[in-house]
Amino acid sequence: MRVLALDTSTPFTSCALLEDGRVVREELIGPPAKAGDVLPGALGDLRLVDAIAVGLGPGSFTGLRVGLAAAKTIAYALRLPIAGASSLEAIAADEPGLVYAATEARKGELFVQPFRDGTPQGDVEICMAADVRLPEGARLVRKPPPAAAIARLCIPRLRGASYDAGTCFALAPDYVQGFGARRMR
Repeated sequence: MRVLALDTSTPFTSCALLEDGRVVREELIGPPAKAGDVLPGALGDLRLVDAIAVGLGPGSFTGLRVGLAAAKTIAYALRLPIAGASSLEAIAADEPGLVYAATEARKGELFVQPFRDGTPQGDVEICMAADVRLPEGARLVRKPPPAAAIARLCIPRLRGASYDAGTCFALAPDYVQGFGARRMR
């Protein structure tokens, strides 16, 4: 199975093509390039794709909309199964021990979520970057979510699946916002 994965939740655009779980092609495009401008060239030959995986955030409102719209359009047009995964979980996927995966929120804030050996240990919280305090032995991991990790998180749901319009159109980004969201203590 060939899975095309993308994540546009941060200022970086991450794309990967995996075949049977192995990375065939991976590309990370940084600022100032915008996801909407680079996705058409970065995605490659869509005839080689059997399924779509997309990062759901949390992250940039516009970035999430662009990435999810691109993924849903491809899935709909080519009748491919689609699945989404947490962008923070993708960051923590290959990190051993206790880590706090983090991405930029806005105005000096971070989206932060704890993971132990890739398994979530709590909810997404929002905090000021300067105020992050971690438990003893924990590490803060701040990097663009790797599209290959998004694909690996989605493969169990994509294996053997077929296109389903309900699944495709119900897929929604995680728009964690400061309003009423949990604040990191």
